[in-house]
Amino acid sequence: MRIGTGEQVSPTVQVEFPASDRHAADVRSLVKDHLTELGLVDAINDTVLAASEVFANAVKHGSSHETDTVLVEVECATDVLRVAITDSSCALPVRRTAAGWDVSGRGLALVEAVSDRWGADLAEDGSGKQVWFTLAHSAPA
Repeated sequence: MRIGTGEQVSPTVQVEFPASDRHAADVRSLVKDHLTELGLVDAINDTVLAASEVFANAVKHGSSHETDTVLVEVECATDVLRVAITDSSCALPVRRTAAGWDVSGRGLALVEAVSDRWGADLAEDGSGKQVWFTLAHSAPA
């Protein structure tokens, strides 16, 4: 419930973004704002970090054309958050181990570190994949 407005906040939000790293800040804002509206401020940092990493991977590895889009979904159940990011590539993500000075290759390790579970599912119609992660949360005070 939004305090003072009497409006119910939907536990789920879905937004489609152009597959461009220029929209990473928009994805972070979407997640932060939605969790704030739900009163789940303790979950913001980890959720924003993981969503940002999965979005970056979708843009870098899951889009091949400037008109591609990425769907970002944030769902809040009673005690778990689920964030899913869908792109048009059928190539499943591979968790790498980055060497000391590598500038990339740590994204999925970060997602794994801050989430309870993560995974990827191919679309049944072959149109792409969805990479998702979950985090347990406490009900807002």
